[in-house]
Amino acid sequence: MTASGTAGHGDELGAYIDLGSLGAVVVKSLSADPWPGNPAPRVHETPAGMINSVGLQGPGVGFWLENELPAVLATGARVVASIWGTTVEDYERAAAMLAGAPDGVIA
Repeated sequence: MTASGTAGHGDELGAYIDLGSLGAVVVKSLSADPWPGNPAPRVHETPAGMINSVGLQGPGVGFWLENELPAVLATGARVVASIWGTTVEDYERAAAMLAGAPDGVIA
């Protein structure tokens, strides 16, 4: 399985590896609604490396289900959907939206 978000919200790694050969693709955490993330700058260099703070930017569960998920499933990959929210209700909404996800999605 990939770590959460290393494949973005879908098949970004598909050009480099057969996603269907992985145990699963864990997508970048999704919220119920689209979220712009943090304003720039999002990356800061330090003497020992770098710090990033993208801020969980994402398209929202509904857009992801309709527009990004089909391409990942077409690779034969199983998908683990990671969700986030700022309240318990946000998590409930995101989970409810994923309840009807197609086979191959674990939420």
